[in-house]
Amino acid sequence: MNANILSGRQPARPAATEHTEHFDVIIVGAGISGVGSAYHMRTQCPGKRFVVLESKDSFGGTWHTHRYPGVRSDSDLYTFGYRFKPWIGKPIATAEEILSYMGEVIEENDLARHIRYRHRIDAASWSSAEGLWTLDATRLESGEHVRFTTNFLWMCQGYYRHDQGYLPEWTGMDNFKGPLIHAQTWPEELDVQGKRVVVVGSGATAATVVPGLARLGAKVTMLQRSPTYFISGRNANDLANELRRLEIDPMWIHAIIRKKVLMDG
Repeated sequence: MNANILSGRQPARPAATEHTEHFDVIIVGAGISGVGSAYHMRTQCPGKRFVVLESKDSFGGTWHTHRYPGVRSDSDLYTFGYRFKPWIGKPIATAEEILSYMGEVIEENDLARHIRYRHRIDAASWSSAEGLWTLDATRLESGEHVRFTTNFLWMCQGYYRHDQGYLPEWTGMDNFKGPLIHAQTWPEELDVQGKRVVVVGSGATAATVVPGLARLGAKVTMLQRSPTYFISGRNANDLANELRRLEIDPMWIHAIIRKKVLMDG
């Protein structure tokens, strides 16, 4: 999604198209929030016409765009998984597992026909007189400009700027001759075997990148501004496993563990 929309700046509108398509609800983004929103539209508002507009070529959002070594969730899936789709895997899941989970939701609930990929929103404006949002978008495959109107604009684009990650401007960066990479735009063909790699930062991404790089044969050094520490833990939920052993309904298990995690937190 174009950053101008939420910044308050008024972007130049593309030339008006002859055809404007109207939906009762337009959902922006086919990440975990957008797919969940589409499910609720299908089940709770079956008479409403809706569409999900996604700029990428597939669903998944963060879990589709982030390809760095070891990419996985930093929160358990009982917390941010769907209440209507019980999570049955390990609490901390890989990106591949999360994408598979979302794909099952799309297939099981016939959501694919409501998602339009490669549609980048360029501008959005509200008319109080008409009670409508007007969205101008570009079909990235053809470059064609298209226009939509909607009564309700549901923003599920997340908080990442997916087209690029933030890189600070440090003095002397031009002198570094090796590759300078942001985890958000990790090149799949990158070979780190036997390389010396410096990871700047010690947040959730670094916590997965560092062991991921080490497993690939890199010599990794982490630089951090504020001291922190890591401890190893078990990627399991003993209560969930015991409830499964007792053959409790998966919907109940998910609800119980979700409630317990939220209360313990």
